[in-house]
Amino acid sequence: MRSHCVMLLALWLSCGASAFGQSEDYLFAYFKNNGEDGLHLAHSRDGLTWRALNEDKPYLTPLVGSQKLMRDPCILLGPDGVFHLVWTTGWEGRDIGIAHSKDLINWSEQQTIPVMAHEPTAMNCWAPEIIYDAATQRYVIFWSTTIPGKFAETEGSAGKGRNHRIYATTTTDFKTYSQAKVFYDNGFNVIDATVVQDSARFVMIVKDETEFPAAKKHLRIATSDKAIGPYSKAATAFTKDWVEGPTVLKLNQEWVVYYDEYREHRYGALKTRDWQTWEDVSSKLVLPNGIRHGTAFKVSADIAARLQVRWNNALNQKPEWYSTSEALRIADNVVRWQRQSGGWPKNTNMAIVLSQAEAAKLNQEPDESTIDNGATRQQLAYLAQVFNATQQVRFKDSFLKGLDYLFAAQYANGGWPRFFPLVKGYYTHITYNDGAMAGVLTLLREIERKNVAYAFVDEARRQRAAQAVVKGLECILKTQIVVAGKLTAWCAQHDEMTLAPAKARAYEHPSLSGSESVGIVRFLMGIEKPDARVIASIEAAVAWLRAVQINGFKYYNKRDAALEKGFDRVLEADAAAEPLWARFYEISTNRPIFSGRDSVIKYSVAEIEHERRTGYGWYSDEARSLLNNDYPKWKKRIGR
Repeated sequence: MRSHCVMLLALWLSCGASAFGQSEDYLFAYFKNNGEDGLHLAHSRDGLTWRALNEDKPYLTPLVGSQKLMRDPCILLGPDGVFHLVWTTGWEGRDIGIAHSKDLINWSEQQTIPVMAHEPTAMNCWAPEIIYDAATQRYVIFWSTTIPGKFAETEGSAGKGRNHRIYATTTTDFKTYSQAKVFYDNGFNVIDATVVQDSARFVMIVKDETEFPAAKKHLRIATSDKAIGPYSKAATAFTKDWVEGPTVLKLNQEWVVYYDEYREHRYGALKTRDWQTWEDVSSKLVLPNGIRHGTAFKVSADIAARLQVRWNNALNQKPEWYSTSEALRIADNVVRWQRQSGGWPKNTNMAIVLSQAEAAKLNQEPDESTIDNGATRQQLAYLAQVFNATQQVRFKDSFLKGLDYLFAAQYANGGWPRFFPLVKGYYTHITYNDGAMAGVLTLLREIERKNVAYAFVDEARRQRAAQAVVKGLECILKTQIVVAGKLTAWCAQHDEMTLAPAKARAYEHPSLSGSESVGIVRFLMGIEKPDARVIASIEAAVAWLRAVQINGFKYYNKRDAALEKGFDRVLEADAAAEPLWARFYEISTNRPIFSGRDSVIKYSVAEIEHERRTGYGWYSDEARSLLNNDYPKWKKRIGR
């Protein structure tokens, strides 16, 4: 059984080789394993290097057919502007699956088409493909089927009694279909047909499925002056044996034929200009792991962009985007992921397409709500954008529940723990780590100030936000570390009871932070009318950052094939380098400190193990723009 296809034919036909638009974006539709999980997509800009989309999770899960599989997905962008998907529903059976979508994300109800119901002994319907024949204004769907007793001349040419021919049906409305007829028979056992238009002729690539008496299992070409045929006798093989699932993409003036080398569990590719002379480009292919029987095709830049919206850039879209179906789909994901406490988990890509089963399981996951790594405040900011664009109440309700979570999680002393409900260990410490508390306070200050993005927040909650900001500011001022009678900076985390600098993970010691302190100072600079305490805090932190900046060195990834990751992360002398700051400084000496998982303090990043050296951010340049840009502007604003 093989793959595939996404096509436009005759002005609207191709198996991934359409002339539709001038896009340079390509997609590859494929399945994995046995096809149980559904439709996968990969994206490419050059037709050679492909990146799995949606974290390689399926965009559509199979729900129909006796075996509920989704093998060999084939998608056609029709003249109606709709993507039409057909697929193999099982190893046996007399039907194929079909569904429709305008964006490859939101799909219609899945249905089966009983294409071989009139043939009670038909064994299977494999690898359906769909094209649009502009000459007759009909959609043509074709596939391979074995009907025992037919085509006696090739009986026994393959195992398990399989003796395939290509059949086809036509439709104009996807409601009624013509009775299936033989589409291609050239006197050999044949599967995996795909059709593309090259100028005035149509090219069909098929797999010769002959296994006995001598195995062929290779690809051959037939041609016709009409999409619906008849097609010529097949030419001699243009590939090696034991390949299947061809799909075609036109890159510039060359045709690239991709195919599955299924015995070697890899893909191959050949390119041609004339369908006669071929160049092997298999070595240039980079495809997702486990890809099977797929179809390459062009899409518009808009469709490609929608498919590639990731959670980490969902807050950086144009205003009009937040009312689109894609924005609402992601917002519904955010609502589904919201925990009972009102917060959200961290490190979760909320832009992925969830299957019904995955969405149902979310309510069963533990409550690990946190403000770490931007969690909760990012979800709140996104929900506000979508609510303002759509006025759909469920997004406002989710936002307000999340806002109440932030109020509940704040300690009486004004700090926030990393996780709430509280989790034992260092997670209870007040966390400035990765801008967590500064980010929350910035959000609450925007609500307090009646920022237009949060104008829908009621006055009672606005007052609570103002109170939370006052308490948070007091916590910041009290946790600024004093060394030898002078204010300096902050630790990445502070004890929630004593407010003293605290340890987190084995390699995160009580220290002065050259990274987290930057975010805190930026929050303080955002205070409209800073009092003397705030001004003194900012001036002291800026003076400390200037005192500890590291000049004449660069920190970068250095290639080293002998190492596990193929690189090392090193600090090297470079007189032209811009200033750097260490992540952690020893409180008593201002010396940069580093640790591996053994928790032993070192004074050189080169002294810790390679895994921690390359897996953690030991230096940064965040303070550079603070000192060079933000601080002078702040001084000017307050008249100092």
